[in-house]
Amino acid sequence: MELIEVKISDITLTNVGFAVFLRPKENHDSKVVPIFIGPLETHAITSILDGVTPPRPMTHDLMMMIIPALGAKIVKITIDEIVDNTFFAKISVRKDEEILLIDARPSDSIAIALRAEAPIYITKNVLDEAGVVMKDGEIPGETLPEDSSEEEISTGTGAVTTRSPLEILQDSLAAAIKAEDYESAANLRDQIKKMIENS
Repeated sequence: MELIEVKISDITLTNVGFAVFLRPKENHDSKVVPIFIGPLETHAITSILDGVTPPRPMTHDLMMMIIPALGAKIVKITIDEIVDNTFFAKISVRKDEEILLIDARPSDSIAIALRAEAPIYITKNVLDEAGVVMKDGEIPGETLPEDSSEEEISTGTGAVTTRSPLEILQDSLAAAIKAEDYESAANLRDQIKKMIENS
C-alpha cells in the first residue's frame, strides 16, 4: 500500500458544505483531495492552524492530554480507504514497542495530527479515486464536481444536496448551539453577520 504524505492546502466553505483540501507534499501532480467535514470539526482544525487556544480543552485537546499521560504517542494518521463516498482513516499510536491502529473519521484524525505535529498520509488509491485536478490560480472549493466524495454529509446514495453558503452556516450555527459548543457558535454567528452585510 503506497502512502503519500499530504498537507492541508485549504479549508473552505463550498456550495455543499465545509471542506478540507489535502495536497501531496511532494508534487505528484496537481490533484487535491477534498473531504467534506462538519462545522465543529472545521473549527477544531482551523483553531489549531490559527494558533487559537480555547479557555478550556476541547475534545481533541483533551485526547492530546490523555494519550501522553498513558505513555503513548501519535505516530501518524493515514486516510486509507473510501467506500460509498465516505473516507476512512486510522490513527497510529505507539505504546512502548507496539503500534496500535485506531479507526477514526478523517476530520478527527487531522485535528489530532495537527495537535501532535504528526504527519498526515493518504494512500495512492484514495488519491487516484478522490483526487480533483486544480488548475493554476483556481480556488479550491469554488467548483467541485457533483460526485466529490464526502465524509459526513453523504446522503448514502452518492447524491449531493446543494444549499446556499448562508443556509449551511445557519444550520451549522444551530448544530453548534445544540452541542453547547458556544465558541464555535460565536465564530459561525460572526461569519453569518459578515456574509449578510456583504450581500
